[in-house]
Amino acid sequence: MADKAEKKLGRLELADTLEMLGKQLRNGTLEADGRTWTVPENIETRIQFKEKKGRIVTKLSWRWATLGDYDKRDREEVTQWKKSFKDVKKRLSSSFKEVQRAAAKGGFPDDRTLGFFVEQSQDFSAMAESDWEGAMQEFLDHLENLQRAVASGNVEVVQHEIRDLRHRMGECHREFK
Repeated sequence: MADKAEKKLGRLELADTLEMLGKQLRNGTLEADGRTWTVPENIETRIQFKEKKGRIVTKLSWRWATLGDYDKRDREEVTQWKKSFKDVKKRLSSSFKEVQRAAAKGGFPDDRTLGFFVEQSQDFSAMAESDWEGAMQEFLDHLENLQRAVASGNVEVVQHEIRDLRHRMGECHREFK
């Protein structure tokens, strides 16, 4: 599900939208992405208000598992994808730690270590959701820069790209988890 609405609303229009969402939540169903989703009694919620330099930013997010609304075949497919994705993510994390260890010693990751990290990154990219496309491309660009830096023997650029990859992975985790 990826139904994002980003537009300028009038104060009353925003209030109407929030009231409509509130009514749906109270009724126990939410209509989004062309489907109706069952709303559980307890919802993981985050509400953030932040005023900075004369501007207020409010973020409201919530999430819950929707597998109960899937038919059996689709539920099994999602469950299998999650398991596979989790495995790929673990291997990617492990291979990145190996790359970082090699670089922390002031050296370069060997061909096998870097090759495994590249392979795991490509596997992860193949499983990535479509709304991750921009972030995934940025990650892959940094990965390509890391490969070039290792090939050219540039320690400073290797260190820089590892920091950029670590940052991109952290941002992705916060944004898309």
